[in-house]
Amino acid sequence: MSISARTFNEWLATTGLPDGASQLSKLLGMKRTTLHNQRIRGRVAVPTIIAAARAAQMNPLDVLGTFEPYAALGQERMPVTDAELLSQVSYVDALVHLLSRIRSDFAQALGVVPMEAIPIDDSVRNWLDAIDPGGIRQHISEHGGIAPSNLSAQLAENRLDPELSIIASHFAGVSSASGLVVSGLVTEQEAGWPIYGRVNVLSELGDVELIDLVADRLEFLRRHTKKQVDAEKAAANFLETLG
Repeated sequence: MSISARTFNEWLATTGLPDGASQLSKLLGMKRTTLHNQRIRGRVAVPTIIAAARAAQMNPLDVLGTFEPYAALGQERMPVTDAELLSQVSYVDALVHLLSRIRSDFAQALGVVPMEAIPIDDSVRNWLDAIDPGGIRQHISEHGGIAPSNLSAQLAENRLDPELSIIASHFAGVSSASGLVVSGLVTEQEAGWPIYGRVNVLSELGDVELIDLVADRLEFLRRHTKKQVDAEKAAANFLETLG
């Protein structure tokens, strides 16, 4: 999830951005020591590159596309699919839409509620499930050189390394930029997603499809909440035993 510092410095020299760690770190909104350490160690993290691209008023995906292994980001920019848009609808947004559809007074009371910003809870796993033609996790593991357990750990943390998301995108035949959006590394606008894309695809669902979506999101919420409750109980029992 990084590129060589030498390559980054060569690109930086073409942007007009300051080269000094103090000035540049302030401009990028990061600690000077963090930026300095990345450059000293010879590897600059992708979020740093994205921040620098924004500071230079350039599209982060275009900038990343000039570096390996992210060349695909600069070579193609496929439209996002409806399945991908739908995967980024939270349970709250799905519920609001369902309630508004069921009763007009609910719709009036709720009004125009902005959709939850991406990344939502479990956005990366939702995206992988939505684009999976079959065996996508195994494909990522084999071609990305990552153990299945480590891949599962990333998904549990709601993230996916950019190079792994590109592997997943190519396997599924979707835009290489999508994985960076659902991970929160770049915005929907930077990836060219339609402004009201998620709203529109949600509105186009049939009643049964919408109910199924709500049920799916609530099931995730139940599992997530149960894990939290169980963890809190286990911690309380542990402390009580020590007590």
